[in-house]
Amino acid sequence: MNQHDDIKNYLDHHPEGITPMDAWNKLQITKLSTRVGEINETGKYPIVNVWESHKNSEGIVKRYKRYFKKVV
Repeated sequence: MNQHDDIKNYLDHHPEGITPMDAWNKLQITKLSTRVGEINETGKYPIVNVWESHKNSEGIVKRYKRYFKKVV
């Protein structure tokens, strides 16, 4: 399997979506947004995203995207 297949398979089995940290920890993918853009360009497996934020251990708010399989 390639990285595109790994991401699509993950999203098929995880309706809560995937974040860049999930992609790294679970799939060893470092450029999730790039891979999602490539998948979306095909038009065969639409993926949408939402911005989320989280306060880190130093109290600094960090923003990141969570990606979901688009429900048609």
